[in-house]
Amino acid sequence: VMSYPLVSVIIPVYQAENFVTECIRSVQAQNYPELEIILVDDGSTDCSGQMCEESAAADPRIRVLHQNNKGSGAARNAGIKEATGKYLLFLDADDKLDDPSAICSLAVQAEREQADIVIGTYRRWKANGEKVKCCSNLEKENPDSTEFRFQGFFQNGALSYDWGKLYRRSFLEVHDLWIPPYSYAEDKAHNFRCCACHPKYAFVPQSIVLYRENLQSLTFRPKKDLMQNWILLASDFEQFLKEKSLSRKYGDLIFFHLLIGAMYLAKEEMTYKGKKIRVVAKVLKKYHANPFVKEKLTWKACVHYTAHIQSLFWKALAFTLVFFLQVHAYSILAAVLVLMSRLGIDSL
Repeated sequence: VMSYPLVSVIIPVYQAENFVTECIRSVQAQNYPELEIILVDDGSTDCSGQMCEESAAADPRIRVLHQNNKGSGAARNAGIKEATGKYLLFLDADDKLDDPSAICSLAVQAEREQADIVIGTYRRWKANGEKVKCCSNLEKENPDSTEFRFQGFFQNGALSYDWGKLYRRSFLEVHDLWIPPYSYAEDKAHNFRCCACHPKYAFVPQSIVLYRENLQSLTFRPKKDLMQNWILLASDFEQFLKEKSLSRKYGDLIFFHLLIGAMYLAKEEMTYKGKKIRVVAKVLKKYHANPFVKEKLTWKACVHYTAHIQSLFWKALAFTLVFFLQVHAYSILAAVLVLMSRLGIDSL
């Protein structure tokens, strides 16, 4: 007879009055018997906090924490401190679990494989109601390989997000793996650190989360300090690796993160300032002028790390980006990125 270890579901809630009830109900509808649900109201000024309290009054499995607005990473950390489950599952308040058996599938696999992190697939839930499945083939790759990390963090993103994964709480605690306080991409920073601590990964083929493309969410708004934040994430991770004496093994994460940063910053400029070569060239020049970026995006690093990835498209793109940055041909690189955007092949 299988025992059911307690799973703590942690949901940061901020200005989510239109979505939070549906999110909570998707957790309440799970067929898994041992759940605690921790709602962290992150300083909402709408009715979200009150709606959380009403849900808690009606369901003894639910606890509500209220804090001043500090961002979703700090809200998740508050939930981790409060959690008592063997496993943690993070969920965003504007998303929902995709199937009543989602948590059971993750927990059974975690126990079977003695895994530290269990990853499922997810479906994108578009504004027009369309649901598109996003899956990964990571279980076929060696978890210690550059290819595994490249696919998981950059090519399909399955490793990047905190939501929709089952984490063994003791793994996070032993390695002191809190979510860093960035204004953007703190999920990726957290999972970089998790990956560097050598977790046992396991996978389920099932869609765990319906990820809502909420155009009001942070993901779809212009981001302040994006460049500074992007570089800080990589330099902090390098410091983390030095403290753990792991710096040589995970340099690929820093290289590819900074490489994709050039594309991401260009895309952000095009989204909010128009597809102008001059505008994109200016941001590329500023990015490459940063000493940390310049130190990491070298020809030698490009040859070394791209040798370990399979995708010919990404190999070619990496060499193109590094070459034009190295020779300071920012306008030519900007023209390439603008053309890619117009052809629709920049969907990072």
